[in-house]
Amino acid sequence: RILADQGADVIKIEPPVGDILRHMGGISGLSPTFTTTNRSKRSVVLDLKKSEGLETLKRLVVDADVFIQNSRPGAAEAMGFGEAELRKINPKLIYVSISGFGEDGPYKHKRVYDPLIQGMSTLASIQGGVGERPKLVRVIVPDKVTALTTAQNITAALLSRERTGKGQHIRLSMLDAV
Repeated sequence: RILADQGADVIKIEPPVGDILRHMGGISGLSPTFTTTNRSKRSVVLDLKKSEGLETLKRLVVDADVFIQNSRPGAAEAMGFGEAELRKINPKLIYVSISGFGEDGPYKHKRVYDPLIQGMSTLASIQGGVGERPKLVRVIVPDKVTALTTAQNITAALLSRERTGKGQHIRLSMLDAV
């Protein structure tokens, strides 16, 4: 959303069932959270588990500047849209991988949500204060910090590509961002 608000043409890929945030309150598949996080974006439904969906994704990547995926490490490669595969189509692509805990370590394949990162990063403990019970920050700080970190890294990579002509693979974890 940050890049879209700055003028980027953002195409969000949704699975056939739609983004889960569409169904969390609100009306007609437009919950307040979905509307806020997806404003200024275009959306397309693709079933990336089917060859037709994957081929459509690859056609979109041909002219893309940036590709962002937030699957657990190895999932994008297993489904056919990992960095190596997309780099064959677009060598100058900025490929972004966002995970919860990074690409190494005992938690690399674990699902992650904002409250979990708040706990593991000690953010919840800081909110509780000395000797008090940990408290979650109610405004999903890890999700937002990760988004800001991602947007900043993308703009830096685009500047680098402008100067060098080369794409990059940006690897971010929510835990590291917080």
